[in-house]
Amino acid sequence: MVNLYKRDIQGQSLHLPSYNMIRRTTTNKLLLKNFKRSLMSSSIVMKEAAPVLFSMQDTARVVTLNRPAKLNALNFEMCQSMFQILNEYSKSDATNLIIVKSSDKGRSLCAGGDVATVAVQNLNGNHKKAIEFFEAEYSLNLQMATYPKPIVTYMNGITMGGGVGLSVHTPFRIATENTKWAMPEMDIGFFPDVGTTFALPRLVTMANNHSQMALYLCLTGEVLNGEDAYMLGLASHYVNSENLQSLEVRLGELTPTKHITADPAKSSAIFFDMVNGTINEFSTNLPMDYKFKFTTDQLDVIESCFDITRHTSIEEILRSLDQYAKSEAGISFCTEIKNKLATKSMTSMQIALKVLKENSRDDINSALRRDLFTASNMCVNEEGVSEFSEATKHKLVDKQKTPYPWKHNSVISPNLLRAMVSPKLSTPVSLWENFSNITWDQYPYHSKYQLPSEQSIKQYLRRVSGHQDGATSAFITKNEVLKHFTRTNKLTKDKSDVALICNIICERKCNMDPVNGALIWND
Repeated sequence: MVNLYKRDIQGQSLHLPSYNMIRRTTTNKLLLKNFKRSLMSSSIVMKEAAPVLFSMQDTARVVTLNRPAKLNALNFEMCQSMFQILNEYSKSDATNLIIVKSSDKGRSLCAGGDVATVAVQNLNGNHKKAIEFFEAEYSLNLQMATYPKPIVTYMNGITMGGGVGLSVHTPFRIATENTKWAMPEMDIGFFPDVGTTFALPRLVTMANNHSQMALYLCLTGEVLNGEDAYMLGLASHYVNSENLQSLEVRLGELTPTKHITADPAKSSAIFFDMVNGTINEFSTNLPMDYKFKFTTDQLDVIESCFDITRHTSIEEILRSLDQYAKSEAGISFCTEIKNKLATKSMTSMQIALKVLKENSRDDINSALRRDLFTASNMCVNEEGVSEFSEATKHKLVDKQKTPYPWKHNSVISPNLLRAMVSPKLSTPVSLWENFSNITWDQYPYHSKYQLPSEQSIKQYLRRVSGHQDGATSAFITKNEVLKHFTRTNKLTKDKSDVALICNIICERKCNMDPVNGALIWND
């Protein structure tokens, strides 16, 4: 039999004989029919065989998620291939930076991990296979978090769960008008994983001094659009989707200026700044009619009721929501939050709070290892309190529209809670070693390239006014704050909508002297 298919090893593409050639060489209608069918099936196989595409844009390497039918939900093979190729890219002198994007333009970067498959595996007793996925996914998260070269992630579409894990650890996180950001794990009885409980306490710009907004987003699963994700620091830049391809071309043209300094670390930092400056050139202002999602009253509620230093349990958080009385608008918002939390898994919320408290003060490697311990324990469910697999099947496999009817709504004992987030000899798990094989407790570049936070404005006020060292106090007005962050500060002056976030922060967090307009930070 003649082999009609020939594989090009270099390009990994199939070379097929033309339709007309076959028609000329045979009159057999059955052969024509079979050829058409095989051509169609070969195309399907090719698509299924390449859920992640790897390509070049000059000196940039482009990683394209290509599983649109599943909204690019991550599976083991996708995580493994990305991990392996990124390791090779990290060692290549021909690779200057990485771009992560989706072929499903505007619809989804990544809707999460393929937990529907994981749930079925768990329910069939195949815990080993399920846990292998989380080992691969979290290893990829750690690799991206500690990657030595710039990674630019296009959050153009749904960016949820595992999609947050692919973006939140990278220094350049680009939101667009299509972005839909969320951590919805409470709905399926899981927990906010992929290192988000490490990232959010460090990144979020507002109402987050004690990880309040981080915890709120994790517990409620609140969906944010691209503009709000940018304002809250979950995205470092905001670029209109029509400019992404041009940005990709420009990023591919960038070359590290190694001749400026012999110090590799300084040279690397200069190149990261160059990438940031390039993205700033393509950034756009938020729409004229944009209004930040959270009002002052709502931010006050989040800041008061989700403080992890004051509230040690979910019960205390619920009690705080019940007792909040600062404003009518705040009370109404508390009711909305309580109604949302009433549909979530009590077990998952307790685990989320526990993991966030631990990971907010740990290093990135330890945080992702803790996530892995927790995920594996929820898969095996030796304690019998996790409903992750059942709830996931209910929502994602059976496609039920109603919330899962939780059976475990009681408080977990401290010992049991500790066991749920700790390693077990009966379930050995580990993260894969990557090329950099390093860890740290603060992102080296993230805070440099996003909008100013409450903490950065607070530090500026105290530094300039002399409050920190006891020097004579000088008053600072809001106009001076705006001038500093929009014109003077080299890290923020070229970013879009810096004045907007400065105004929001100053109006909520500062008192103003009625005589001279001086700002006084209100803790």
